Amino acid sequence: MKKKLTDFFLRAIDKSPKLRIEISDTEKVGLRFRMSPKGNASWIYQKKIKDGPRRGIKLGSYPSMSLSEARIAAQNFQADAERGIDPIEKEKEAKALEIAQKLSRRTLNDVLDAYITCHLNIELKAGQSRDERRRQLKVYLEQYKNLPTSDLTRLHLQAIIDKKQSEGKIVMGNRLRAALRAFTGWAYRRGYLEHDIGLQLQKAGKERSRNRTPSLEEVKGIWTASFKMGPLWGPYIRLCILTGQRCRSDILRMRWSWIDFSRSYYEIPNPKNGKAHIVHLSAPAIEELLDLKKQAGSKSSDFVFSTTGDTTASGVSKAKRRLDKYILESWKGPFPFKPWILHDLRRAQATALAEAGFDERVVDRIQNHVASGSNPSVVAAVYNKAQKLAERAKALNAWANMVTSENLKVIPLKAKGS
Repeated sequence: MKKKLTDFFLRAIDKSPKLRIEISDTEKVGLRFRMSPKGNASWIYQKKIKDGPRRGIKLGSYPSMSLSEARIAAQNFQADAERGIDPIEKEKEAKALEIAQKLSRRTLNDVLDAYITCHLNIELKAGQSRDERRRQLKVYLEQYKNLPTSDLTRLHLQAIIDKKQSEGKIVMGNRLRAALRAFTGWAYRRGYLEHDIGLQLQKAGKERSRNRTPSLEEVKGIWTASFKMGPLWGPYIRLCILTGQRCRSDILRMRWSWIDFSRSYYEIPNPKNGKAHIVHLSAPAIEELLDLKKQAGSKSSDFVFSTTGDTTASGVSKAKRRLDKYILESWKGPFPFKPWILHDLRRAQATALAEAGFDERVVDRIQNHVASGSNPSVVAAVYNKAQKLAERAKALNAWANMVTSENLKVIPLKAKGS
């Protein structure tokens, strides 16, 4: 229905219980009056956008918007449409801007907490890598935690990496770069950052592969110095040496429920490579664990190395620095004791056992270096984690004797048939 609308006419309209009433205004083409079966009335205006689609927009409700106000609003809409301004797209842009502004006003700490909760804790496997990534971000972004995310720049992040470079800590700097890039990429994809400011972060430098293999004499020096480390870190270092397992995951996270004293081994259910692994415990290793068990007394914690009972002990890096100090104080070797890391103990063990004539495959099994392939069957998985266990036990017993014996000479095994 078309009609020149008037206030008198509009006030006389009664709602239809079944039909929607719609009347087009002949004075202002495109303006329509609508009334629903419930009696709700509104103003609608339709107009083709220049070089764009035809749009219909609700101008307001009647009678809060009068007829004259509706015609003025329609005229304004028409003026915008003729200039190519699309009100719907304009509204979308305004909403997007509002959302972006709200997100940018969030502090870096807010966004980091969301990243840890919604991404790290879900997407990354529980363990050392996830805990270390979480710790890195919390520690190194601490200085910017109250900064609005919109104020965070690539310069802030690059400064963190460059500081590690200046300290000569190239590997750590590159690991921080990877952590920061992953975080900013996630924040950008979710609208917390307008740009991915971590995308162009530069490396701390080129990494060099480590080839530090402590000699047996150096391992014995570490062993001796560990007895100055106290009742927690001393046994930890000695078990790292004796077992040849990964220090920060397979030893530090060790649980009493993993250990079978009657069989002299412990089983790591979820090591770095994801393959359950049985580790033989030599007599000195058993002795260390029994001493720790005695120290724990009636405490109910399942963690072998813990100060709280609820989590594994923290402060490995600090303990390592203290150990280095003790080594330098007691070292009497013919050459300086070069810098080393805990992981070098595994290389030292593998080298010494190989030189003593133990099969390379046995050494690989000891250190859980197993080639990855298709997922094994249940029977194969049980076989693999226990494969060559007798040979591994023999090798680890020999290694314990090498470390604890005063004689440094390594006697190679006799070849079969000789």
